[in-house]
Amino acid sequence: MTRFPSRRRLGRRAALVGGLAVAATALTAPAHAAPSVSDATLDAPSSVEVGAPITVTVAAAGAVDLYAYDLAVSYDPDLVELVEDSVVTPDGGFSDVADDAAGTVSVTHTRLGTSPGLAGDVTLATLTFTAVADGDAPFAVPTATLVGADATTASLTDAAAASTTVTAVVTAPPTDDPTDGTTSPSPTGDGSAAPGADGASDSPSTSAGPGSLASTGASVAWFVGAALLAVAAGVGILWARRRAVASR
Repeated sequence: MTRFPSRRRLGRRAALVGGLAVAATALTAPAHAAPSVSDATLDAPSSVEVGAPITVTVAAAGAVDLYAYDLAVSYDPDLVELVEDSVVTPDGGFSDVADDAAGTVSVTHTRLGTSPGLAGDVTLATLTFTAVADGDAPFAVPTATLVGADATTASLTDAAAASTTVTAVVTAPPTDDPTDGTTSPSPTGDGSAAPGADGASDSPSTSAGPGSLASTGASVAWFVGAALLAVAAGVGILWARRRAVASR
């Protein structure tokens, strides 16, 4: 009778074979240097207005065998807020982002399978914030862990920092005297309405022609004298008629 090994024994054997295979691979694999970067930078705009977006970029220069990394980006939650789903990481891998809403965003990225580690100048993460209040908004990378293809690690502290000045939005003051399309007359020095205020033409009037009574002072004097003579004559005639009636 053929005896089949129990399921527990098969599980132990599989684990042992798997462990030996991993050990053999580690023994035969060439040694790798620890992952490293020659410089880390954080770039942010120098100033924005309240309500404007702020793009923050974390980059590494001279990366060597960067298979995975875990970094933190700090910010001031009183001045800026992280835009949801705005974090961008390199293509060709898996990423995870966690924002504690208290001032720290954690960004984790790893390559997959047999993909080689990142090398050279690499943008590690691009984050977009919204300015919510005026002030100097600081950004920094306080910690970062680099992981190589052979699982060796290297750590960075105070890797990079930058600051953005957030200013209040300047609004134009309201006009003091909004117009409704009509124009009110402007008073003159003596309290009368300015020429043209009543709709009449404000062009200068023409002078009276020759022979007009109002054309010269002499004409006016002649008119007054003639009027006085007419009145005197009328009074004389009236007085003569009354005297004639009285004498009858």
